[in-house]
Amino acid sequence: MPQSPIPIAEFEASFADPAEPLFLPPVAYTSPEFYEFERGAIWRQEWIVVGRLEEIPNPGDYFSIEVDREPLLIVRADDGSVNAMSAVCRHRGMFVAEGRGHCERSFVCPYHEWAYDKTGKLIGAPQAISMLRKGASLPQLRTEIWHAFIFVSFNQDAEPLAPRLAAIEDVVAPYRLEDLHGEFLTDPNYHFEFDYDINWKVYADGQNECYHCDKLHGDVPLMQNTACAQMSFGVQDQENGVFHYILPGKDIDVTLNQFGKSFWGPIEGLTEAQRWETQGVIIAPNMAMFMMPDSVITLMYYATGPTSMRVKRHRLYERSTLERPDFQERHAEENVATRYFVHQDDVAFARVQQGMESQFAPRGPIIAKELILVGFAQWLVERYRAAEGESAPVVTAF
Repeated sequence: MPQSPIPIAEFEASFADPAEPLFLPPVAYTSPEFYEFERGAIWRQEWIVVGRLEEIPNPGDYFSIEVDREPLLIVRADDGSVNAMSAVCRHRGMFVAEGRGHCERSFVCPYHEWAYDKTGKLIGAPQAISMLRKGASLPQLRTEIWHAFIFVSFNQDAEPLAPRLAAIEDVVAPYRLEDLHGEFLTDPNYHFEFDYDINWKVYADGQNECYHCDKLHGDVPLMQNTACAQMSFGVQDQENGVFHYILPGKDIDVTLNQFGKSFWGPIEGLTEAQRWETQGVIIAPNMAMFMMPDSVITLMYYATGPTSMRVKRHRLYERSTLERPDFQERHAEENVATRYFVHQDDVAFARVQQGMESQFAPRGPIIAKELILVGFAQWLVERYRAAEGESAPVVTAF
């Protein structure tokens, strides 16, 4: 069994004493050796969200993505199902496709023209007929669809995803996630993937708490219209890595834009009470959602190295909102406010990463408003223990 370069016992201070929990050891955010251990413990074992169904609406549509240094293709098959497969040709390792596009009949490797169908099966190999007889195929990952989100797993023995997320179903149901659609649909050149020179857990920690919201973002209308001091916690399912908090608004239909209040109108079916709240949902290891009265912001994040990562962002709206004739113009203004908000986080996370590499890096206290970080740390450590072949101790974090 692989061994963590950081003794697992060192992590227990993050949750063993509920009265005085601490952040993870600073070295967990910087160590190349620990990153390699974490690849096997987390990224090769868990369900990883990679995108949305509307990114590949038609048979043959695909997009590429890298998860745990593995180039993958996410493809809509002829029967409407979704396949996740390696993008690496079985001949010489060339990528058979990159970016986004449409596959009419087959993916043809540009190096030697080996061809694969939408399920990854080899259907053409010039001057190498024997390979067709052997039935070579692109390696497949498991896939599950949850409310139009696409999840994949390298672990063929992973437990099904949907039962793990049962605790959060009542929270997400009013927002009809499967009926909402990404803002990118209105702009084919829309950019929603971003690279950062930070450890993925620095980003996850920042998205998993809103203690900073009215401080770092205190000049943003969204936070000025939100009663952050009254934040409360809902679902805290540490065993399954599913967490939830609620932010009450000071007004109805509070949202992230230049006014702090929606001009689109609410998501269809929300009650008046629901329009006075924002729901934050975390699904470990790599998904955060912020469900506002008029839209849902989704963040998907992936480690690409010890101190590097990629984020994929979508903002989901009603189809009727996206089809408004003034959507692009007004959304461009809204997006300026969004980018300002995100830039504040970007700067803070970058400075935290630098701080973690300091000889004076703290293992600071997790305060009450950061409660989800306690459960998230325990979820991580249980997987670190499993990677070492140990049973996790029974600890009540909440």
